[in-house]
Amino acid sequence: MESIGTELKAPLGKFRVVGIEPLKHVITSVDDFDKEEEAISTADDQNMKRSCGLDCVYFVYDDKGSCLRDNEDVGQSIIR
Repeated sequence: MESIGTELKAPLGKFRVVGIEPLKHVITSVDDFDKEEEAISTADDQNMKRSCGLDCVYFVYDDKGSCLRDNEDVGQSIIR
């Protein structure tokens, strides 16, 4: 995934978990973490709870705005 806007970009030295509603591409939640592993674990846990393709998809972004993790990393596909 490409680097994108500052709302998805984590603060310097942090990792941001972002929940995005797939059809409207609306950001529904944001949490910042000090450790990459903690952010990935949180995103993976939330993505594993998804019951259909319309549920929020959780991504992890770094402080450069690069996507490090998404629901495809836990075996789910993204609606595009």
